[in-house]
Amino acid sequence: MPLREKGGRSNRKRLQESQPHRNHCHLEHQADLTDLGKTSRKRNVDRCCIDKIGFKQEVDDKPYWDLKPLAVCPLTSHRMSEPGRKRMHSSDSGEDRGMSAAAENGARCCELLDLDAESSQPSQDSHEESSESDSLRQKLVSDMFSKLCRLNQAKSPLKIVRASQQYMYDDSNTEYLDCINSVAHVGHCHPVVVDALSYALSSNVAVCGWEIDRGNLQYTTRLKQTFPSNFDTVLFCNSGSEAVDLSVQIARLYTCGTDVVVVDNAFHGSLDSVFPLSRKVSREEVEWVHVIPLPDLYRGVYQSDDADAVDKYLSDTHEQLNKVQRNGKKIACFIAEPMLTIPGIIIPPSTWLQEMYKMVRECGGLCIADEVQTGLGRVGSHFWAFLAQDVVPDIIIIGKPLGNGYPMAAVVTSRDIAAVLGDRIKEYQCTTAMDAIGCAVLDITEQNQLMNMAASVGEFLLDQLNNLKKKHEYIGDVRGKGLLFGIEIVWSKRSKKPSRDIAEQIVHRMKEENILLANEGFHRNILMLIPPMCFSAENAMALTQKLDKILTELPNTNIVKDLVTGLPTFFRSVESETRDVRLGIFQPQEEEEDDNLSSVQDNMDLEYAQHCYQDLD
Repeated sequence: MPLREKGGRSNRKRLQESQPHRNHCHLEHQADLTDLGKTSRKRNVDRCCIDKIGFKQEVDDKPYWDLKPLAVCPLTSHRMSEPGRKRMHSSDSGEDRGMSAAAENGARCCELLDLDAESSQPSQDSHEESSESDSLRQKLVSDMFSKLCRLNQAKSPLKIVRASQQYMYDDSNTEYLDCINSVAHVGHCHPVVVDALSYALSSNVAVCGWEIDRGNLQYTTRLKQTFPSNFDTVLFCNSGSEAVDLSVQIARLYTCGTDVVVVDNAFHGSLDSVFPLSRKVSREEVEWVHVIPLPDLYRGVYQSDDADAVDKYLSDTHEQLNKVQRNGKKIACFIAEPMLTIPGIIIPPSTWLQEMYKMVRECGGLCIADEVQTGLGRVGSHFWAFLAQDVVPDIIIIGKPLGNGYPMAAVVTSRDIAAVLGDRIKEYQCTTAMDAIGCAVLDITEQNQLMNMAASVGEFLLDQLNNLKKKHEYIGDVRGKGLLFGIEIVWSKRSKKPSRDIAEQIVHRMKEENILLANEGFHRNILMLIPPMCFSAENAMALTQKLDKILTELPNTNIVKDLVTGLPTFFRSVESETRDVRLGIFQPQEEEEDDNLSSVQDNMDLEYAQHCYQDLD
């Protein structure tokens, strides 16, 4: 919807007079822009996302219009008109690209939120006061949006222009070690994959409406050889989200059930049909989705110090499934990663997953293994993670790592289950491009022995991380297998209180050391390591050395939260340090959480997660 109509007339909604806290004088100046630029689930970040706007307040006896945002998406740079440039509140202190863009976005928002509509006719006597009020308002709005749009990095955002193997390069040709891009399974821009795709596309024939002979395609046969013999049917899609959608369709048709069981804080795609299954990015409650707790033995309801923790998790889930049946509903499927990567690299005890599969099948449902993040040898000991957990699912989902990032995915199941699709099964055939790229990825994985490499490098990395855990108070837990690790960052080992602030500081400082990490999990306090499979022992050593250096420096850092965004600001000052006598070390101050700031941060985190996870599969 355009923000302004022809002739400059503002296209805005008026506030309802029934809202007492907004029902002040100058009603013609009030604007309710609750829906201004609000993004859909596609999360178009080219527009600002604002929730709750505007009531009149006074500062130094001067009125201004205050914005109360609950969620703000990242804003992109706009071409600004000359009046907009004049309004822009920024300094000439040599700010970086991120801050300059933030100031420009703040000014752009001032321009969009200009309350001087043509319909407003202020008197000449109040012209001077109105001008001062507008000036103050513009300054405050610009300042606020500059803070909201500020990146939580000490440097400007990276502009990655190329990548190779486990390295990425920005526009100044600075090299960064990539520890988080699992989709580039065998390495970024691997020449064998690039050549295979180039050759396949040079002779690719796209048809619609009839079948053609695609030649002797080998990939389907080769892929089936990596699974147990009962998995004899492969259905190809273009993304993990589509594969999840297809697998749920198949399960519902096969079982005549409707309901789906998922694990809390999981991610299984961003299509509308599967969005409610992705608890990581969706808080929508729907009747056909049943969420069971994470079997997290470190931070969950039942922890490792309880010998019966696993049994208690299973007992709670069993009661939940029985309640579904008592309500007259039928379970169609249970979908989960064999190793729960997205929630924070939670590796459940194998007995938990085995019993879960047993309970779901007793309810008449199918078991679906989401191997998007964990498959193709990443766990080191086995080619697929469900084999490491000693379970056999009914349906397996694989995502874009199949094609090293090329848009291809697959649903693997038995011929008996796939038969419910009927003639639709022809819609999910392997293309020549998928065949070429998929075979190239398998060739590289086999020839370079990447699975064995993941096992050896992963074992070395696990030892190094456990050494850091013993040395540093901020590492509460280290868990992982192969090239799949999670590092739990806490304020102290004793309290186990999660620290998103410290985790974010580590991520930002590691970027300054040219190593790319990510902090995830429900509390955003878990450092995730899911690098390309060509990640070497030398890379592991460099990673742990830099991490050791940064963790050593952290006790000299005092963390203060920004009053507007709730994000941490870091000051390195000996005078501001505080000593935790119980731990005997310098430690960042733990501040009480403000409910309003927490609400702002939670909503911003949700918008962030919805944006950054949409291409994960």
